[in-house]
Amino acid sequence: MSKSVFISHAVKDSKIAEQIVELLEGGIGVPESEIFCSSLEGYGIPTGENFVTYIKGQIQEPKVVILLLTPSYFASNFCLSELGASWAMSHDVFPILVPPLSYDDVKDVLLGTQVAKIDNDIKYNELRDCLIEKVSCTSKSSTKWDTKRKAFLKSVNSLLKNISLPETVSSEELIQLRQELDECKEELLNYEEESQSLREYIKDLEKLKDTESVNKAKKKSGLHSTAEEFEELVDEVSSFSSKLGSEVFEFVLCEYYGKPYKVNHFEHGDEFSSAARYNYIDIEDGESVNWNNKEMKKLDKLLNKVGSMLEDSEHIEELFEYHEDRYDIEPEVDNQAFWELHYKI
Repeated sequence: MSKSVFISHAVKDSKIAEQIVELLEGGIGVPESEIFCSSLEGYGIPTGENFVTYIKGQIQEPKVVILLLTPSYFASNFCLSELGASWAMSHDVFPILVPPLSYDDVKDVLLGTQVAKIDNDIKYNELRDCLIEKVSCTSKSSTKWDTKRKAFLKSVNSLLKNISLPETVSSEELIQLRQELDECKEELLNYEEESQSLREYIKDLEKLKDTESVNKAKKKSGLHSTAEEFEELVDEVSSFSSKLGSEVFEFVLCEYYGKPYKVNHFEHGDEFSSAARYNYIDIEDGESVNWNNKEMKKLDKLLNKVGSMLEDSEHIEELFEYHEDRYDIEPEVDNQAFWELHYKI
């Protein structure tokens, strides 16, 4: 014998079906014995019964069939069979449409049928009226109904974030996806051609404009690569070699990165004395860098930027690969080999 309410749903959507059962029982008063929901313990197929045979029996004469229309529902042959049987037997149905499906997805035997979106608060009043009319329900107050309905909508909203999608698509969807893919490929080719034209244009500009202006233009246009930015940055650091003197510059790098350095006063005493007169370093009680000096502050910021670029998770892989391909060494900023290569010391 068929139960009064048949909840037609996909197994993957059992958690939403469970919330619907809670709404029917707690909010409307439909007895547990009058609800059939195949995926829920106590509401489904008794032990020892044949799955297909039992469902065929339950779909014969329910008073209301609730259709939980999801992507998984339309991908299930069992669900489509239940839908077809409901249509063929002219059962009263209450279709509930679940995102990401839209009204455009309501086709075939449901075409023209009014459906309720799962988050449409008002539509559930129609379900309540229908069930109270057709099923022997335990009377529930309007306050109880409002409370349960609001709780249902709140729980469903969180479940919708994890809605299962089918593993297969229809032939119509496949054709549409292929068309979209072809359009994307064509658009990508257009972008590549446009990008190539822009690069050639920039090369022509480089012949006419100074490097600083071209680099600013590249940054503004978004064509300035991470590798180019890195090269410019180390070049800017390298400029301090001539400003400080190469030996003093090496000393500054050693202090910045905590590396050992011993001043050879016999060979480089004049260079260190000159740097001291510009307040780049102090030499009264041993040698130390005057990081409060304006130029040293600038160098400190540049060295920080170089380190930050090589630690940036967004660009680190690209930058390491570029550096190793071009220079055949790893970009270790505290390494003498890195300084000799980039800072010309």
